[in-house]
Amino acid sequence: MKKLIIIALFASGVWAIDQPRFSEFDLNNDGKITQSELEKARTIRMEQRAAEGRMLKNAGEAHSFTEIDADNDGAISRKEFLLHKTIHHTQACVTFG
Repeated sequence: MKKLIIIALFASGVWAIDQPRFSEFDLNNDGKITQSELEKARTIRMEQRAAEGRMLKNAGEAHSFTEIDADNDGAISRKEFLLHKTIHHTQACVTFG
């Protein structure tokens, strides 16, 4: 698991220019993301992109809260968030790269 976290941190630095950060979704800064925070943050991100004239890539393919909440405790931790981003990015690289 530690290797995956290290890979997640490294990968996030490499491609984080246009990737969402945990803090963008943890709207109340309590160290976890609830389902309502995830939905609200996604809406805010899409509205910001639209206002900038930019599209949100793959918005229709957004992963569900339950897919990201790996331990099914009803909240997404920073570790789960980074792990999900890393796995999702790795799969995209394998598919397209």
